[in-house]
Amino acid sequence: MEFCFRGPTGSGKTTFISEYALDLCTQGVNTLWGSFEISNVRLARIMLTQFVMGRLEEKLEEYDKWADRFEDLALYFMTFHGQQNIRTVIDTMKHAVYVYDICHVIIDNLQFMMGQEQLSSDRIAVQDYIVGAFRKFATDNSCHVTLVIHPRKEDGDKELQTASIFGSAKASQEADNVLILQDKKLATGPGKRYLQVAKNRFDGDVGVFPLEFNKSSLTFSPPAKGKSRLKKVKDENELDPKKPPSSKGREASGRQKDKAQPPLS
Repeated sequence: MEFCFRGPTGSGKTTFISEYALDLCTQGVNTLWGSFEISNVRLARIMLTQFVMGRLEEKLEEYDKWADRFEDLALYFMTFHGQQNIRTVIDTMKHAVYVYDICHVIIDNLQFMMGQEQLSSDRIAVQDYIVGAFRKFATDNSCHVTLVIHPRKEDGDKELQTASIFGSAKASQEADNVLILQDKKLATGPGKRYLQVAKNRFDGDVGVFPLEFNKSSLTFSPPAKGKSRLKKVKDENELDPKKPPSSKGREASGRQKDKAQPPLS
């Protein structure tokens, strides 16, 4: 499994991950969507708005042109909605990999796919089994799997952590990368959103991406200020910027390079 993606309810997980998947799809990555929470019609409308970078309702004369371009993308949708059996979902994914050469599968989201029929005592075991099945599929088929998961309910002033996922730690352990959509709500004005790379199995780089939501295009974008899209997590032992660094500090800082690798290649 390539990575799991989580964020609080209403933070924009589906909107963000649809833009993320659309960006990869326009680069030639054949993509399969499994939307178990919202209908495919609603999801396609969101993605079309993101593809156009604006609302087609305001320029209906261009609808046919953009719809044809959107239709040319290697983008496929499962017809499932709500609770589904994991074996049926895996079989559909395998068929799509064989027939359509799918390289990226999005599951949105784990809780809706599981449903509510399982007793609370069995839900953790069922969730671990499903995560293991997705991990095995990704390994056997050399296919990236993005798994969207709702976190546990946390206090409003606390940030989500890798351990905030409901159930056991298996999802975080199996994932190569863990992304968390943080949403700090403020009482005096609009809140702050940023994407946190909480786990990176490839080179260990973690950090945060500041996000700004564009309502007209339903897209997220980094703020204009700042040259780097990735703000590195600062070391606790980092020198105070107000004090002049020592010669050793200058040598160490000269050897460090600020690099950022996307969580999905």
